[in-house]
Amino acid sequence: KLTTEEIISIKNISDDYSRALALVEKLFATKTDKEGEPYIGHLLRVSNKLTNINTKIAGLLHDVVEDIEDFTFDDLRELNFNEEIITLVNIVTKDNENKISYHDRISKIIDTNNIEAIKLKYSDITDNYDMNRLNRLDEKTKNYLINKYKDEVIRLENILKEKDENLW
Repeated sequence: KLTTEEIISIKNISDDYSRALALVEKLFATKTDKEGEPYIGHLLRVSNKLTNINTKIAGLLHDVVEDIEDFTFDDLRELNFNEEIITLVNIVTKDNENKISYHDRISKIIDTNNIEAIKLKYSDITDNYDMNRLNRLDEKTKNYLINKYKDEVIRLENILKEKDENLW
């Protein structure tokens, strides 16, 4: 959890992107991904693929509620992130209360018809599905993730193409 001083310091950053970056740098400072690399790299890669500024910010923030214990959407509001950003993060955040399949989670995102949320999830999933990263994992984990993501990447890509959206 952030200290009061850290919250005040982050809250005082006027630029939304810089505020989001400062937040995830603090929250994910000690976290690593499945390869043992700093987790912040994933958040930056997801954000950097996106073009809409609020979606880029949501790309940085997309895992904070899901992966940081006791961090909430109200905490994002407290840190002055706008409702569009919070909505995007909310749409792509896994609901830990209801155990549904990954396919159904992607369906819920698609069903919102929020094109920016779909782009955000596509950016997230393509980073997770990057073969350069997957090839560094043990075979069991690699195969599990390939099976988890392969159909969903194509599904999201097809939705974006149908809507004539640029992938990047």
